Amino acid sequence: MNFFIFFLFLSLVFFALERGLVKVFGIKRKSLSETAGKKIDQWGRGILLVAYLSVLLFVLEIDLDIKWYLICFFMISFVFEMVMEWVYLKETKQYIITLVFLVISVPILYNSEIIMEQIDFFINGF
Repeated sequence: MNFFIFFLFLSLVFFALERGLVKVFGIKRKSLSETAGKKIDQWGRGILLVAYLSVLLFVLEIDLDIKWYLICFFMISFVFEMVMEWVYLKETKQYIITLVFLVISVPILYNSEIIMEQIDFFINGF
């Protein structure tokens, strides 16, 4: 239940943040698939997916904290997406949204256990 509330809260925050950033910075949304970087983006995401799934097997086998795996996954994925948007969609300023999401999602993932404890405390009381 706590995870569902946490995910719902996070989705609402990111949705509102995206809408606000689009209005403040005048960002025009455009897909990378409409640019010359379509193939590079597809290949890059495919390589990242294969690499992450391969590393996940080792992470689960040696009992590392999955939180650090997810933080690295989000950081590398967001940085790749941001660079692709900066190179191929520079005029839309869409990379600003990706950068803000990266800066916000890493601390939220790092503190996810504390946030879920606070949600549990809020729901169940003292």
